[in-house]
Amino acid sequence: MISVIVPVYNAEAYLSRCLESILNQTYRDIQVICVNDGSTDSSGDMLEELRHRDGRVQVACRENSGLSASRNAGLELAEGEYVMFVDADDWLDEHTCAHAMEAMLGRDADIVFWSYAREYGTASAPVLFWREERVFEGESMEWLRNRLLGPSGAELGRPERLDSYGTAWGKLYRRSLFREGEASFVDTALIGSAEDVLCNLSLFRAARRAVYIPTTFYHYRKTAAGALTKRYKPELADQWEELFRRMERQVRESGAYPEAEQALRNRMALSVIFLGLNVCDAPASSFRKCRILHELLKRDWCRTAVRELPLAPLPPHWKAFFLTVKLGCVPGLYLFLLTIKRILAK
Repeated sequence: MISVIVPVYNAEAYLSRCLESILNQTYRDIQVICVNDGSTDSSGDMLEELRHRDGRVQVACRENSGLSASRNAGLELAEGEYVMFVDADDWLDEHTCAHAMEAMLGRDADIVFWSYAREYGTASAPVLFWREERVFEGESMEWLRNRLLGPSGAELGRPERLDSYGTAWGKLYRRSLFREGEASFVDTALIGSAEDVLCNLSLFRAARRAVYIPTTFYHYRKTAAGALTKRYKPELADQWEELFRRMERQVRESGAYPEAEQALRNRMALSVIFLGLNVCDAPASSFRKCRILHELLKRDWCRTAVRELPLAPLPPHWKAFFLTVKLGCVPGLYLFLLTIKRILAK
């Protein structure tokens, strides 16, 4: 049986499509655990209606405590040998569970994962990791785990893809991995974001074999409300510093090796883009924003990561950006960030 965990918070506009896509799977042996995280809209009523209609649906209600706590609560209720996560505003193709189980059992895998499509209202943009099926074990599993930590080589030129591999959704897990890897989701109030990446680092360390399916089974709805740069978060740099400390601990516990350490440093260096965009949203003067950027670049982890970031694999525009960062030219960095914001706003 597959336990499908769906955290729900004020998702009335999208919830029906999400849950119908799960309940209409051609693979029928599923348990659907909906964790109502203190919704104040009609999501709760919709969940109760579905629970009465389909005995496979289980609803857990809790005070609002965030996505990580909801996923952890769903794991406590899971009864299936396998587990999958779906966000309440997304949806699945109808054959997702069937093909994932076929790969899981046929390849004797611990994790199966697949590509996804970004959904922008009437437009869809597929994100295909690789064009052929891949099986990861041994050294190739270490390589994949490094990609969770951070990009290398040509991947450095696509910072927007930083956490594409590390999402909790778009994967089928053997549930016992959570116990074996001592894995759970950390509250983003502590680490800012990437709670699914941090959890996956533990899960992929515990896994013997992972299989990739080159099909966009998962549909990830892009909404303006979820954009990182829409609201200034003054605590974000401190939170990400804690995230990096936890990732460093994972690397040490796995037996530190140069490729993993470099991948993490690359992540830290690329974070300057997103932390800088966050600073641009601060309710402050341009002078004050430049001061905040200056303080960011002075942080030990940032200085080290930026100094060691290889520029050769980067396309010209990112080379120019990170050369500006390496030189510590804060006004130039600020102008770069404002340009990026204007491009993202289009």
